[in-house]
Amino acid sequence: MSEHPLVEKYREFSPRSAELAERASDVFPGGDTRSSAHYSPYPLVMDEASGCRLRDVDGHELLDFMNNFTSLIHGHARPEVVDAVQAQVAKGSAYAATSLGQIELAERIVDRVDSIEQIRFTSSGTEGTLMALRCARAATGRQKIMKMEGGYHGSYELAEVSLVPIPGQAGGIDAPASNAIDASFPDSVLGDTVICPFNEPEHARNLIRAHADELAAIIVEPVLGSMGMLPATPAFLQALREEATAAGVVLVFDEVITYRLATGGAQERYGIAPDLTCLGKIIGGGLPVGAVGGKRELMQLFSPARENPVMHASTFSGNALTMAAGLAAIDAYDEAAADRINTLGDRLREGFNQAFLQSGIRGHAGGVGSLVNVHFTDKALNDSRQSFDAMLEAGHIAGLLHLTMLRHGVSSASRLMYCTSTAMGEADVDQAITAMHESLGELRPHIAEERPALLA
Repeated sequence: MSEHPLVEKYREFSPRSAELAERASDVFPGGDTRSSAHYSPYPLVMDEASGCRLRDVDGHELLDFMNNFTSLIHGHARPEVVDAVQAQVAKGSAYAATSLGQIELAERIVDRVDSIEQIRFTSSGTEGTLMALRCARAATGRQKIMKMEGGYHGSYELAEVSLVPIPGQAGGIDAPASNAIDASFPDSVLGDTVICPFNEPEHARNLIRAHADELAAIIVEPVLGSMGMLPATPAFLQALREEATAAGVVLVFDEVITYRLATGGAQERYGIAPDLTCLGKIIGGGLPVGAVGGKRELMQLFSPARENPVMHASTFSGNALTMAAGLAAIDAYDEAAADRINTLGDRLREGFNQAFLQSGIRGHAGGVGSLVNVHFTDKALNDSRQSFDAMLEAGHIAGLLHLTMLRHGVSSASRLMYCTSTAMGEADVDQAITAMHESLGELRPHIAEERPALLA
């Protein structure tokens, strides 16, 4: 059976990447070491990067609107970050001891985020959310965790329960089912997880009240990331805050992605303070990092000076190299920089939406600020069920758009997530908008033949 013509064009575009994908399949299951970065027929292999541009092994230059899944707030090889890393690596990359860099980066974050009084660094956002939930259990003496349907909080079972609201398995919107994403989940994890529908304030209130005596924590992304960059409504987050306070439940904001929206994070934009905040991505300056921070009385549960503290030992948490890179990156990311890339994100969204309108294809770009996601639907999306329905309706077309945009010089996540960085200017955004116009024009005849319902 022959491949789709647009897939064949992608193969012609990237022969060296195809060769390396074959080689990688011998040492990696599925040809990759990171599931989120994989896409069919194979991912491009990158050779180098600088600023907002990547160069692949076939010699193509691409605008990078993925930025390692939003983590590179300054793009690649920002001079201040490079200098800081070079200076630090000459003095040692990691100590099993406190360093000045740890203290300074912690001070910067505590100064910027009002709800964070103390903080602990981890090696990844995954570890940050995990430690937040353990802290909440220790603080409350309760077991269960509430998470949002479609919410992703890292690579462990509880963080991925009901990640995808599969029709026929998701349950009612008033009380969504706890479903495993793969065959590795123990039943105990499903039983310990209460699933809340995203952006449904009254359903959230009812669920919290029904489980108040057994809930340790409520964890929520202010913008639902993996299901299409769907912003929470203020009313929804306010409902979570009010009910968590009333029930004595720890409210956790997962700001691993959304901290970039303002120097004080999404919580600053919403004006709602959580009890604990999980961070990652941009605070590491491009190196592996995570963190959990919040109220002093909660964070003190980690203190080794306490009797029976919450155990947190991690070889590379707060390593000197990451702290140096993170400090340089955060110092270079002030309010003006945040405003500028949010404005660039608005420009990208508006341009993409104009491209869909002119193409006659049903679709739109959503998200908030510097976070953008393309959906093949002209309907407003409020929650993960609506987003997943749109994904099902688009089928293989979304993947074809991703491959076509790569051929036109623009890199994004394969799920059509884009983000802006401080390395970009209006000309770079406009180049991506032009690529979208060209890609949709190339895609339209195939949509007419294969998915005519997507035509306006």
